[in-house]
Amino acid sequence: MIITTPQVAAAIAGDHNYCHLIRMELANNTVLRFTEAGFDIDWNGETFDANGLLLGVDAPSFNTELRIGEIGLSFTAADQSIVALMLSNNQVNRPVYIYRAYINPFGQVIPDPVLLHAWLITSTDVQDDKDSATCTVRMASEWADFEAPRGRRTTQNSQTRYYPQDKGLEFSTQVKKDIKWGGA
Repeated sequence: MIITTPQVAAAIAGDHNYCHLIRMELANNTVLRFTEAGFDIDWNGETFDANGLLLGVDAPSFNTELRIGEIGLSFTAADQSIVALMLSNNQVNRPVYIYRAYINPFGQVIPDPVLLHAWLITSTDVQDDKDSATCTVRMASEWADFEAPRGRRTTQNSQTRYYPQDKGLEFSTQVKKDIKWGGA
């Protein structure tokens, strides 16, 4: 269930304009903000650029099957900054947030935009031909990384990450039998 502010609910019920706000949290603490609106959008202390680099956002498809949803963001590759950012560092599993912002007649965001979905980057593809060049960032839902190992391990390295002086698991690699945790 999506929870909206009364102002957004009124905008949805009436005649309204909206745009998408895309926030990409990339490696090395790089945050990119884009919108497909015809002008820059200021929201939540951030400016979402309408610089023409964003070419399109795929519409997600929903069905009754249990599967991982995927979409793509298309950018122009004529500006090499996007291509360099996407290909220079490993951006896989970096989060991307897509909001729908409703705009009042004065071009301001009606509080608060609706988070449509959080995605994780799965791949980047650059297509270059004689007429155009595009950089497509493929993304999947947060369930795409469901089976990745999480949490702590019973190793000395995992222990010292949280407790640098602790030597409690120093000899854990020498244990030869499988230890059952919990239960009898």
